[in-house]
Amino acid sequence: MPRILPSNSLSAAVRTHFGLTQEELGRYLGVRREQVAFVEAGQRRFSLAAERRLSPLGVLLPESRVGGPPVAEPVEAAGDGTEVAALRKRLRRCRHLMGQLRWELENHETRAQGLANRQRGLAQLRAALLPAAAAEAPVPAEAERIQRWLDLLAAGTPPEPAGSTARGLQVARLQGLTAEVQSLEELLAMTAKATG
Repeated sequence: MPRILPSNSLSAAVRTHFGLTQEELGRYLGVRREQVAFVEAGQRRFSLAAERRLSPLGVLLPESRVGGPPVAEPVEAAGDGTEVAALRKRLRRCRHLMGQLRWELENHETRAQGLANRQRGLAQLRAALLPAAAAEAPVPAEAERIQRWLDLLAAGTPPEPAGSTARGLQVARLQGLTAEVQSLEELLAMTAKATG
């Protein structure tokens, strides 16, 4: 299965900043979710009307931050003796569990950041779009459309995730695994010196 790479399009940046889904942004722009996905994949472009609606949201974005994927830790190959093989097997298992815990913690942080972005974004969108739509739109229908869209976004915003205790336990488990990995590495190093 091919890995989906993050998009560097304006619509993706807007969605990330405001915590929107492709469907929600598409609803605001007056296009289908698939159109947003195609634009973010670089396969199509938005219509002029959709671009006009997207452009004011882009102005609200801060400077972008660049990040990269986490670096995978190397895994040692199994050794000769039975004890050494068991130690290396446990070391691999601990590293695997550490990777899973790090991934879960990063996902929790990403979800929490997405929710914070969405809540902040809703406030920014209300402040930026409603007064502008009411003042500039010759037809009140545009302001009503924007109000309905914002109400749908607010209704679709999930509540704060409860889980600080669970997260704390994951952090403690990660610290324990880190200590175990360090001990196993030291033990394997001593074993290698004794046999070598």
